[in-house]
Amino acid sequence: MIAYLILCTLLVPANLWATITPHLHSEVSMRLLHALSTAVLIPPLVSLWRQRRSVQPLPALLFAPFSVVLVVVNTHIALMGMGVRFGWIDHLFLTIACLAVIAFYLLTGDEAEAVDPRDQGIA
Repeated sequence: MIAYLILCTLLVPANLWATITPHLHSEVSMRLLHALSTAVLIPPLVSLWRQRRSVQPLPALLFAPFSVVLVVVNTHIALMGMGVRFGWIDHLFLTIACLAVIAFYLLTGDEAEAVDPRDQGIA
């Protein structure tokens, strides 16, 4: 988990740099950045799906569609390559998404997983 959060933290300045300097990076580095940025969005989406009955609806409603759209768009970019018009906006959104992932895991902590076994039968 620590390594995952460190990776998310490192992707924030990388995506900010790609926002400031669009299309000044190589094809391989661009595909790697988009692939890694997409990969870090999948675990919180899976976690949201598994905990959908216990998460707060407003943050989940904001984060889930935003992340799903970013996963679809960035998977396409990682597979098809450069040449996306207004790609700097995508990097800005990826920066926001990485910050949201960090906040998601740091603010939820282990609260959702720390369920007393005696309470599982109570609805």
